[in-house]
Amino acid sequence: MFNKRPSATPAEGAGQTNLRALAPPEVPPPYALPLLSDESAYTIPRSAQAADLPVDVTVLWGGVGGLFPGETTYVYFYWDNELTPSDTQMITAPYGASDLPVTGYIPQIKLSVPGLHLLRYEVELVLGSTVEPSAPILINLDKEAPNQGQRGTPLIFPAEIVRDGVTDAYLASHGDRVVAEVQPWPDIRLEDRVDGYLLLLPFRDRRLLRNRLVNKVATLTIDASHKAGAPIELVFEGAALRAHPNGNYDAHYYLTDRGGNEGPRSITANLLIDLTPTPSILPPVDMPQLVNGRIDLEDARAPGGVYMNILEMVGWADGDVLQPFWNLIPLASITLTTGQTWPIRVNIDYLTLARGGAEFIPAVIRAYYTWQRGSSPAIDSDPRFVPVDLTVAGPVSPANPNPINRLLDQVTVKGVNGDNLLTIDDQNQPARVVLPLYNNPVVDQVLELRWGDPGVLADTYTVQPGDRAGDEIEFFVPWALIESTPGSPVPTFYWTFNGVNRQRSIETRVTVNIVKIIGLLPPEFPDVHYGPGPGSGFINCDLRPWDGGVRVRIPGDRSRLDGGDEVRMFWASYRNTNGADSGLIVGTELTLSHTLTQSEAENGYVFRVPFTPYIRLPGLVTPPAGQTDPRNGSGVVQYQVVKPAGGGMGDSERVLVAISLIRPNLPPCVADD
Repeated sequence: MFNKRPSATPAEGAGQTNLRALAPPEVPPPYALPLLSDESAYTIPRSAQAADLPVDVTVLWGGVGGLFPGETTYVYFYWDNELTPSDTQMITAPYGASDLPVTGYIPQIKLSVPGLHLLRYEVELVLGSTVEPSAPILINLDKEAPNQGQRGTPLIFPAEIVRDGVTDAYLASHGDRVVAEVQPWPDIRLEDRVDGYLLLLPFRDRRLLRNRLVNKVATLTIDASHKAGAPIELVFEGAALRAHPNGNYDAHYYLTDRGGNEGPRSITANLLIDLTPTPSILPPVDMPQLVNGRIDLEDARAPGGVYMNILEMVGWADGDVLQPFWNLIPLASITLTTGQTWPIRVNIDYLTLARGGAEFIPAVIRAYYTWQRGSSPAIDSDPRFVPVDLTVAGPVSPANPNPINRLLDQVTVKGVNGDNLLTIDDQNQPARVVLPLYNNPVVDQVLELRWGDPGVLADTYTVQPGDRAGDEIEFFVPWALIESTPGSPVPTFYWTFNGVNRQRSIETRVTVNIVKIIGLLPPEFPDVHYGPGPGSGFINCDLRPWDGGVRVRIPGDRSRLDGGDEVRMFWASYRNTNGADSGLIVGTELTLSHTLTQSEAENGYVFRVPFTPYIRLPGLVTPPAGQTDPRNGSGVVQYQVVKPAGGGMGDSERVLVAISLIRPNLPPCVADD
């Protein structure tokens, strides 16, 4: 075990090369407090006197560069003028400034002696070499409370307070405070602290004396102005006084220095509190909508929207003013009146609710209110911290909290016969519904397709890894659901759900016509004759089709047609005699539509097929040279009836008509000669 060497004497260093004078040691915070202008020594607080005291060497000494690896340097720490070090630390070469500090310890037993003490150290580069001691530092083991540990003089209250006590009128005319003066004590120091207390009389429970953290109502820290003669004033704020019930109080203070030495209770002064009773407890607002732990869009969409309740507080009076706050935003103030109904509901409009970005990222906001009587300062209630989440899957709606977001794309129903049209041709198979995926999709967000009114859940889609904005999303509506949904057009839409909030697209109106109309009468060509003779069954030159086209008549039918029915006529021209698909003339398919009046439904309606190209092109068909077919062209006509509101849909039979504009020994007839 290493034996501590005694402190060097000047003779021992004779004839040797001394290192430069060493920097003073340091006692690191919080074991020593910073020096103040009225101190000559570092104060060691009481809290640091209960264990060994660390002392740091923070500046590297000289001569380190001449050491060989493995050589050991000794650092000796000394207390006062003792010759034997209190601690020795060793450090082995090579080392440098980055290896500092070197920390030694002064045993706690030495800290029991109050007053000023010296700390210093010596460095021995290697055994046998001697160095001069470091510059010392002075520390103060202060164990005496301010005022030399004696009781302080009584608090000095204003004469009006002594005479009348603390009244509403006094607080109103004196800035809502009572100022008591403390007489300076002989050994006053910077950062001495004065803590004022009130104990209700008669005083029966001495345990309250130890509950000073609860009863402390005023505090003051001494600064240079007080040492220069400024009055030492302990301020009792109106809010603190109102928190105490009316009565006589033992008003006193304690003096505590910066080292933590607390003196005895001062000599007491009497203080009467005679105030109109005021609320001493302002409970936090109540939020019934927090049953699920947050405020969300469902709450905002509830009747009346989001709200908080202010609960009744004990001691309120007519004329008191409550000022609610939401996320530090003031809402409409409330003046209490006789017969006030409790709790008081405070509505939070959506713009206020969304302010701060809760539509884009969940937030936690502070909800509270203040209470104020007359000109006294407003007092905050206890806070309520409220989680708010207004985020959605998909774009944020500018019409929030309305659940319908017009920024969401509408769905498209892909029917056999057209978009957003379902007919008997679609029966017995699910209807395919598509839409582009919204921007910034997040995995596990859900899209829910609804069918009908009210919407029935038809299908769902869950966002998958790799899904991107604009991707086509597919739903499928079961045919059984389509068949069971009355009326047409049928609305369909979807909700998005991010696990917290829902929003929905606008409706797509889908024509659903799946009742088949059977037995529709065939279309007619009223200008074509079908009797014996030349031209029977033909559209030919005798009809002069270039003048106004060819008439196609939809027969009236009281049993199947009604006013309001839509009739769609379909025409196609062919370069053959039988209307076979292989002879279809490109560009000659025609669809005409008309909504029938009741008279037309009973008596019929006539469409006109234009001459060019629908009659002209098939009318010019002739057989190739050396052949006999096709002798002429043809046209095929058919019509479809679509009843409103899904009342039925049906197709007539296809009717073929021959067409020829060829004349023997004359040019084809395409106009009047």
